[in-house]
Amino acid sequence: MLAGAVLPIASSGLFARPLSSLFLPGVPAAQDRVFVLINLNGGNDGLNTVIPINDQHYYDARPSIAIKKSDALPISGGLGLNGVMTDIQSLYNNGQCAIIESVGYPDQDRSHFRSTDIWNTASDSNVVLHTGWMGRYLENSHPEYPGILPTAPFAMQIGSSATLALQGEKGGMGMAIDNPDRFYNLANGLSVQPEPLPATQAGPELQFVRDVIAQSNRYSSEIHNAMVGGSTNAQYDGDNLASQLKVVARLINGGLKTSIYVVTLGGFDTHYGQMTAQAQLLSRLSKGIKNFLADLNVAGNGDRVVCMTYSEFGRRVNENGSQGTDHGAASPQFVFGKSVLGGKVLGGAPNLVDLDNRGDIMFVNDFRQIYSAVLQDWFGFGKSNVDTVLGGSFAKLPLFTPLAGGVMDEDHARNAGYALQQNFPNPVSGSTLISFNVPEACQVDLNVIASDGRLVRNMISRRVDAGDHQIQFDASRLASGTYSYTLESRGYRLTKRMVVVR
Repeated sequence: MLAGAVLPIASSGLFARPLSSLFLPGVPAAQDRVFVLINLNGGNDGLNTVIPINDQHYYDARPSIAIKKSDALPISGGLGLNGVMTDIQSLYNNGQCAIIESVGYPDQDRSHFRSTDIWNTASDSNVVLHTGWMGRYLENSHPEYPGILPTAPFAMQIGSSATLALQGEKGGMGMAIDNPDRFYNLANGLSVQPEPLPATQAGPELQFVRDVIAQSNRYSSEIHNAMVGGSTNAQYDGDNLASQLKVVARLINGGLKTSIYVVTLGGFDTHYGQMTAQAQLLSRLSKGIKNFLADLNVAGNGDRVVCMTYSEFGRRVNENGSQGTDHGAASPQFVFGKSVLGGKVLGGAPNLVDLDNRGDIMFVNDFRQIYSAVLQDWFGFGKSNVDTVLGGSFAKLPLFTPLAGGVMDEDHARNAGYALQQNFPNPVSGSTLISFNVPEACQVDLNVIASDGRLVRNMISRRVDAGDHQIQFDASRLASGTYSYTLESRGYRLTKRMVVVR
């Protein structure tokens, strides 16, 4: 706590051990991508955020707190944004913001704690899970975990405690840090004593402490170097969300190899005095996102980063007696970034006539459809693996341009039983033998690729039986240089290099 960080620690029964492996080898096109989760904590009122400006039911239900049509910022589909969200309106008009309307899940839970857990774990409302959707994603991406300690955490929350979303079966798959400089200063002063461990029950505990120190030192140096080397290219406001986003931008711009960040904007539990309180929060969100994306764009990182909001629930359609709103159900969420298929509203204006049995907005888009899009189209995770992570099949929403082929990384291919051997001989001047294995009968493409990405030769493009296969490739007509050959089948890709000499 003094370090301003919570390290990822896993439990193994009586003794604890630090997290050992975080990094996802990943799809080549997705390895450099960053995902930022923005938690609008407290349950943001969606109707006063994305306003159905042409629906009289909205104005009838909220005689005191409805946003006037003349004060809203028009977007499309009979909707308008809260008047303080001018920067988000600009992002929307420029195609860098998509809005998903009426997001929720069946049998909405209206408890802050339970509904937050449902969002973090991607569970059904009647199922309690103790692992998070991002934690399971990382573990599914790392069948070799625990393994070699990485140089930087895969996921990071800017705050004092790590979200359940990053929890895996084997422990936390990320870390929480609220002050990078304080974390570095404390961790940099720690050392590990070389004395042998005592042959008692205290031995594993002492090793645990030593491992945490070693991990802290390793992470702290990378985080410190990124903070020092990272630039700030925008003028941020002084509020808490802006401060968190500024830290994330500096770490990204400084080259930290962390792919997932979580930030939080609290205060959305607006049971009374909502008009002023929510406007202040939405203004901070709008300005913070605009400055954050501008910061990344100046540094050349704008194409690599997308952001997504989430809030545990929306609010009631009808206002209460305190010029506020109580806990409700479905609500809109936002996705931001240059790589977002923006300028559109998915799901259309909320239906204020066909309500649930408590008089709240019914969901149109399951929140796990957004998660499915993030995992498949942003990180390039295979559909079957996404279904495993989310505990079911959820049709992804069109939020990002899918990665080419949705190709899975090599670890997944090998774990699925695919194998591609090094050609022999290598280097080669004439003929060389290429061997591969597939676990079942399937369509296979075996290609030779030049160093500039050109397709040189398609050796196989047909269905083959399960088992081992060998192909004799004639390289005698190729110019000297380094080439690669790839095996692709069912969304998997394996690659090897070969050298041609003359």
